[in-house]
Amino acid sequence: MSRQTRLPAAASSHPLTTLPLPAQLNLWLQGSRCCVEVGQRVLKHQLLAQADNEFGAAVHAPTSGHIRAIGPLPQALPDAPLRDGLQLQPDGQDEALPLQANTDWPALSPLALAIRLQDMGVMGQHGPLLPLAWAAAAPPPALLIINAVENEPFLQADSTLLREQAAAVADAMAMLGRILQPARLVLAIQQEQGAAINALRSLAASQSWQLEVIQAPYPAGDDAPLLQSLARPEESSNSLCLPLAGVYAAGRAILHGEPCISRIVTVSGAVKQPQNILALLGSPVADLLACAGLPPQRHAIVHGGGLRGFALPDTAIGIHQHSHCLLALADQAELIAQPCVRCGDCASICPSQLQPQELYWHCSQQQLEQAQHWRLADCSQCGLCSAVCPSQLPLLDTFRQASQQLLLAEQQQSAADAARQRHRFRQFRLERDKQEKAQRLAERAAQQAAKLAQQQAAAPSSTEPAAVVADKQAAIAAAMARAAERQQQRPDTAPSASTSERDAAIAANRQATIDAAMARAAARKAAQDAAKAAAADSPANNSAAPGLNQQQQALIQAAMQRASAQKTAATANSPAAMDEDKKALIAAAMARAAAQKAARDAGEQEK
Repeated sequence: MSRQTRLPAAASSHPLTTLPLPAQLNLWLQGSRCCVEVGQRVLKHQLLAQADNEFGAAVHAPTSGHIRAIGPLPQALPDAPLRDGLQLQPDGQDEALPLQANTDWPALSPLALAIRLQDMGVMGQHGPLLPLAWAAAAPPPALLIINAVENEPFLQADSTLLREQAAAVADAMAMLGRILQPARLVLAIQQEQGAAINALRSLAASQSWQLEVIQAPYPAGDDAPLLQSLARPEESSNSLCLPLAGVYAAGRAILHGEPCISRIVTVSGAVKQPQNILALLGSPVADLLACAGLPPQRHAIVHGGGLRGFALPDTAIGIHQHSHCLLALADQAELIAQPCVRCGDCASICPSQLQPQELYWHCSQQQLEQAQHWRLADCSQCGLCSAVCPSQLPLLDTFRQASQQLLLAEQQQSAADAARQRHRFRQFRLERDKQEKAQRLAERAAQQAAKLAQQQAAAPSSTEPAAVVADKQAAIAAAMARAAERQQQRPDTAPSASTSERDAAIAANRQATIDAAMARAAARKAAQDAAKAAAADSPANNSAAPGLNQQQQALIQAAMQRASAQKTAATANSPAAMDEDKKALIAAAMARAAAQKAARDAGEQEK
């Protein structure tokens, strides 16, 4: 549709109609991650996708059926871009999960309420109904405005909701007022909504909220102008504005446990029966138009109001929570844009006091930096400049596309900055881990060095008498002889002939190796003692040395005798030889003990 196609007159109030169950639902996954699979059967109210970030919202099944596809799908957005979506094929049974109301909702904090509404799929203008960042940090709002103003042509969804569900809206406002604790709660409504005003006046008399009737022209219903006109000077810095449809959905979610799965859509224009339709989210636009009696002629379908709406390329696109109006306009010849005549009508009508002709020039030439200099960010995209332009310039479409490009560039820059920060943090973390590892190794080395020094300090003195060492060795040899004798006395555990012989040979060789090592150690000890004795000047040392040397010689001879006996027993490979080996071990131990005793006696006599 051309942006300058002349619109028919605004329709009057229409009754509320419920749309029959469509054959397919095309749901939009806005900032959410799918938690079901293709082919899976789901029930009504079942969670299909959960919020993936603070700006997303969960998606629930509007009815029971099967998941047919998950992936990019055309959506009811400007230029109909492909966005992540989900196709649900209803099975006609409408089998639902039981609803669980929040009985402890008065104890919820603002942040808990915001997260709960996000999990129930309740959305506002640009994400969850209550921004999570605001709910986590902001104090109670000084002013909370429920925006029910719709002063754009053809919009009647909020008026119908107030007329049909005034009591439910009042309950939802009371719930928000009790949890958020605003100093002042206001419901703003347009003067032309007479039926809705009458339904609310009696309720407002017994409630803590106020009813404010707005008489300012379009676009006074936008959040910024509404806050500016209703907020007092002391309230301007701490005010919050919420859409009426979101507030009603919040009441259903918290008070009744029902997720957001439907909304009211006004269908008007070139249809036989203009009406307000209660439709499930994801219902194809074609089904709503057919319910209103769309003639078979070719029509341009506009999503949104008469000024801000945009054309849809396909009627199979499903509606979402922001779909409040559908217009069917007679298809006319595409109007050709003419050069700007510099009349200034667009500048004089702009509510933001911009220069649309300058903005249009820079945006059409892709000079986005210059467009930002001319305050493109302040454009409310009301569409008034396009409506009054005599040259049929697509001002609104151009501003909208430029804003989307800037938003995309900002998101890409934010993603790049986040990736860069993650990389830098990873480098810092790796460097920190490396330093901590080096520190741990140094501390461990220091502990081991300290432990070794402590062991060396606590080790026995090298001047320990050889008699004590000999006593210990004799005791060990005697214990080994007793253990061998006990093992021999166990007939039930005796191994086979071949095994016994092999084990005896192995044991004899091992013991011979040990004895040889002990003999070498004793020889080294004897040499060290002899050197010390030769260097000593005192008579006591000269008299004690021969006794120690005799003891050490006795130890060496006993070890050699035991090694010879073990070798003989290993060669014999017979039980009798093993008995002789044991006897030899016992005899060697006894001889070593006798030598140690003689050495001690000799030392005592010399003293």
